[in-house]
Amino acid sequence: MIERPYDGCGKCLLGVRRLSRMKAATSSPERQREDVLSAAASIGGHIIGWADDWEVSGATDPVTRPKLGPWLRDKRGPYDGLVAAAVDRLGRNVVDCLNTGYKMRDEGKLLATYGHEGPWDLDDPTDENRFTMEAWGAQMELRAIQRRNRNATIKTRAAGRPKGKPSYGFQYVRLVMGGKIDHVELHPHASTVLRLIARRILADPERVTPSSEAARLNREGELCPADHLAVMYGKPAGGRPWSPTSLRNIRTSFCPRLLSAT
Repeated sequence: MIERPYDGCGKCLLGVRRLSRMKAATSSPERQREDVLSAAASIGGHIIGWADDWEVSGATDPVTRPKLGPWLRDKRGPYDGLVAAAVDRLGRNVVDCLNTGYKMRDEGKLLATYGHEGPWDLDDPTDENRFTMEAWGAQMELRAIQRRNRNATIKTRAAGRPKGKPSYGFQYVRLVMGGKIDHVELHPHASTVLRLIARRILADPERVTPSSEAARLNREGELCPADHLAVMYGKPAGGRPWSPTSLRNIRTSFCPRLLSAT
């Protein structure tokens, strides 16, 4: 039984999976699962649980990942090591990969990835160099992706074709119907809603929280960002509620222009 609870055998491993963009057509989760199970079986281990971080960028420090982070911070119970489909599933830069690898080594835990014979031995110079090279390759790939994304963003913005939809509180302005976007300006209603939220939280942060504000907005029937965007583009609202998480994310992006009076 390759998947069973922790039994103290010394090879009770945590399966690590990560994917930056989760799409319905992707088969990556299944492929990663097969690779993890194969790697665990090759060293005589078994999987006690899964740290599945979907929609999590490879640039995120493993310690702060929603699913893997608590295990690395020793908040989820005992385990004897990590097993992943590849080194780049642990991290997308050299520092994060080495920090995770050395943590496993220093704590006497196993670290295994598909395609590597046996657990990684970072006390062995050959294994350490290979592990570092694979981490370096993952970092180079990430930097190339980031560079392409930045260049594409600059190009589309210059052409008046932003890649994404306007953030809540803003709207795109076209000087000619159907023409390219000329500039971005504050949305009269949405920006007022955000100013009120910000001022209420700043005035009494102990009693007014994103959760309480989300509940207030739902009671008042205020359109959530997704429904507001749909209505802006002539589509019906889906009746979705405000969530504390989305409100918290919006709050962290408040800018002086949005908070200032018009």
